[in-house]
Amino acid sequence: MFSTRLGPLARGCINIQRLYSPRPSVSFGLRQFSSSPARLQSIPLQIQGQGTGTTQKISVQDKTYTISTDTYTVLGGTDSAPSPVAYSLASLSSCNQVTGFVVAKDHGLELGEWHVTVQGVLPTAVLVKGEQGNPNWESVALKVRVQTDAKGGNDDPKFKHFAAEVERRCPITQLFIRSGVEVTSEWVNEPL
Repeated sequence: MFSTRLGPLARGCINIQRLYSPRPSVSFGLRQFSSSPARLQSIPLQIQGQGTGTTQKISVQDKTYTISTDTYTVLGGTDSAPSPVAYSLASLSSCNQVTGFVVAKDHGLELGEWHVTVQGVLPTAVLVKGEQGNPNWESVALKVRVQTDAKGGNDDPKFKHFAAEVERRCPITQLFIRSGVEVTSEWVNEPL
């Protein structure tokens, strides 16, 4: 079993780069998609939400689908759709899989089925009681079981590198990490 525990300072990875100007600029690990060192690409995204009370319907610009949200009855919701905090864990799960697909192509690794479990501890004192502090997740544990063609089980160097690269390159994993959440992960290599 390949496990990591990532601390906020160890994950910061701030790079000083010279882009367009002789003055150094700070770059937070931006991935270059083109061969030109000065040209960085990004994916533009815009969402719009509309709702009443605790329910909201969210649309993504130029897409035909919508996302519905609500919250738990204990918070005054009707529990008619996943809560925003449930979606945050869902985005961590699915973003690791999407990032894994991209990383596997880069490294010539064949993938099969994924099983991802995410557990989080969300203190509610700030949200519910209005106390001072950070309403963020306290901790999040990610467990990934993925079928690969790496033959050495969890200790296979190719698999270990794959898991580390997914965590490094996954935007949602990095969002959790850089916001100070204690993130732990366990990656299990299953035969394809």
